[in-house]
Amino acid sequence: MSHAPHLFVARLARAVAVLGLVAYVAGSLYALATGNVGMFQRFGSLGVAAAILFFTDRLLQIELNRQKAVEKLLHEYGLRFEALSAGIPPDDLPERGYSADFLDEEAEFNTLRARAARINAGSIVLLTVATLQWGFGEVFLQGISA
Repeated sequence: MSHAPHLFVARLARAVAVLGLVAYVAGSLYALATGNVGMFQRFGSLGVAAAILFFTDRLLQIELNRQKAVEKLLHEYGLRFEALSAGIPPDDLPERGYSADFLDEEAEFNTLRARAARINAGSIVLLTVATLQWGFGEVFLQGISA
């Protein structure tokens, strides 16, 4: 199974989150410098979404990496416990069998991680579109009708 489409979507979602944050800061500074009250207000709505997107993405990445590290540690200690229970010295763990179980478990957790990343990417897209509609919808509709 190829991870290329998932990797592309994840990178795109992160880029959108970072670009949203940069657009918020730059647009707010520009609107403040020019005294454009309406634009400043609109960039406030973009700032809300940018903050949610940017920090949600970062927190999710931290949590997923933490889970992966904990799973690896738990598996290692589980193997040692099974070996001790069977009377096998922990240093003489069989290379096959346990590693197959680990690979099955890891594949299942990778599926869960991929699903969480897709949900996060969808959230970023939805929040971006909804916030742009909220903040710039009037400008967009006036541009279409003009």
